[in-house]
Amino acid sequence: MGIFGRKRSGRRPPPPELVAEAKANPGGWVYEIDGSMVDDPNGAVPPEAIIAAWEVDAHGRLSGGYQANPNYRPGPTGR
Repeated sequence: MGIFGRKRSGRRPPPPELVAEAKANPGGWVYEIDGSMVDDPNGAVPPEAIIAAWEVDAHGRLSGGYQANPNYRPGPTGR
């Protein structure tokens, strides 16, 4: 089972800003967020605003782990 409850295929390339974010956050996950669904950039993110997640290795590189969020619902300007 994945981080979103179930695995879903359809891997896509990460946005460039997530590659930079991975370098700053080794050993976890980085998330692509639909910003049109978030009122406060420093606040809570609704689960349906998370587009996908990429796993980050201990060296801050994307390790190949990927999960699309099956519950993602595009906002007004979402993908």
